[in-house]
Amino acid sequence: MSWALDALAGFLGYGVPWWAWGIPGGLAVAVLLRLFGVRAAGIAAAVLAVVLVTRRAAQRGYDRALKEGERDVSKSLSAARSARDAAARRDGDAGRLRDDDGFRRD
Repeated sequence: MSWALDALAGFLGYGVPWWAWGIPGGLAVAVLLRLFGVRAAGIAAAVLAVVLVTRRAAQRGYDRALKEGERDVSKSLSAARSARDAAARRDGDAGRLRDDDGFRRD
């Protein structure tokens, strides 16, 4: 059950754009303005601004981490490919099968 809540929290935190949180938040501020006055609406607007800023920062950090991960994977794959190609070039020459590599095997 907790995995479902974690998935839902991840989707709401990173899947929903930060500006989409502003729509219901703005409506809530408008309702507070109408029901409780300017002071309550001002406090709610300040809280909404902090929430939107933190959501945007978290989503930008998440996107940056994904891009860095993709870049690191690409570098690792390219290093593995070049090592594999170098080994294939080195070991592909059948004439070098009996070459002495400097180690004694008695």
